[in-house]
Amino acid sequence: MKSLYLVLYNSSMCVGWAAILAKIYMHLLKGGTIDTVYPLVEKLLLVCQTGAVIEIVHAMLKIVPSPVMTTFLQVLSRLLVLYGALRIGDNPSRTSPVLVQMLTAWSLSEIIRYSFYTVNQFDKKPKALNWLRYSGFMILYPVGITGEVGSFYNALPWIKENKPWTVELPNKLNITFSWYNCVWFILLGIYPYGSYVMYSYMLANRRKAFAKEAAAAKQKAL
Repeated sequence: MKSLYLVLYNSSMCVGWAAILAKIYMHLLKGGTIDTVYPLVEKLLLVCQTGAVIEIVHAMLKIVPSPVMTTFLQVLSRLLVLYGALRIGDNPSRTSPVLVQMLTAWSLSEIIRYSFYTVNQFDKKPKALNWLRYSGFMILYPVGITGEVGSFYNALPWIKENKPWTVELPNKLNITFSWYNCVWFILLGIYPYGSYVMYSYMLANRRKAFAKEAAAAKQKAL
């Protein structure tokens, strides 16, 4: 039952992200403009990216061997961009070329990842897919990260003017919170360090995966 559930979940997410990617580039190839991309994929993007929250539950319940904190941070960073930049209002982050850059990187990385997880449930590890799973991030991760940073940055003027998610004094709780300042903290404090940590983590996983693959091939040859 667990394997069946994971096959259904991972294959559904793979199809969802493939549909997002197809919608974007079919639209652009037909002469559509970048500023109309977001409305085209908005609902499906919301479902697919919010649906990744389930992966945190999977890690917590040990349904999959993924580290809980790493999974949480990966999902959180995208949700912050989605809900804290794209969905807070009609702002420039929705019409910038970096949106297409970001969504392309997200879609390709998720198609690879969910395809890999799906075939793993059948104890299959196609060599090409295995290579993509542990090598594709070397390009897709920087492309996606710069897209996320660009989306946040493009939304900043709108955030400053409209003050979403902001709590100002005076109020009954006597607290204050500025989403504008928080975004600057994320951009300058969280992304540089977090990107380095996550990239190093994935490089380590790549070395382990390829070492394991080489050992298995050597054992098979014997």
